[in-house]
Amino acid sequence: MSGLDQMLTNMTVSSNGVVDSPIFSITMIIFIIIFLAGLIYAIFKMYEQKKPPVESIVLIAVLTALATVGRILLMSIPAVNLASFIIIMVGVVFGKEEGFLVGALTALVSGFFMGMGYWVLFQMLAWGLMGASAGWLASRFDNVGFRIVFGLLWGFFYGWITDISAIFYSRTALEITPIIALYLNGVSYDLTHGVTNAVLLVVLYDWFKKMFTRAKVKYLSGNSSPGEGISLSD
Repeated sequence: MSGLDQMLTNMTVSSNGVVDSPIFSITMIIFIIIFLAGLIYAIFKMYEQKKPPVESIVLIAVLTALATVGRILLMSIPAVNLASFIIIMVGVVFGKEEGFLVGALTALVSGFFMGMGYWVLFQMLAWGLMGASAGWLASRFDNVGFRIVFGLLWGFFYGWITDISAIFYSRTALEITPIIALYLNGVSYDLTHGVTNAVLLVVLYDWFKKMFTRAKVKYLSGNSSPGEGISLSD
């Protein structure tokens, strides 16, 4: 039997017309990985073509390290971490591009400590969009109610985006019932994530905004002296 015949033999069609095959799932995973990797690379390339100053690149690295530590410190408590809050604050203070970059890099760097897999691409996209949307809506963050709603919603948006990576573990990858079950099972996790975001955006927003704004003015406005180290607490 040829390889193609074997592949067709392994493929079945479910009652609702959806292809049920591990080969189909793997093919979809590969396609999505290539698409997401290409999308994220394109965004990074666009930022690089703007020729950002060295200070901006170093600051992004420092902020990424801060968000990564915020995730790792509380990794034993599901859905509770400082990373999302820090990524949101980066977007608010530094802008949507920096918010996306720090969000995506946080998922990548923390993945080396917490486990790497194709799901990291979905985390990069989710956190990147979280930071970018915070930058896009930065002018509204002085409203406490808006911060609460934004934090809550992104707890769910993050979960919905990253849960896509789990869909293809099932042989019935595109059937609606398993997908609904997957998302329903994640409600408590997403809600905890959202509440954590909202609480931190109320309690720590002013302090982090002042700290990040000082760093932005000091290191991105040409006021820092040569050889001066990056410190977010100055």
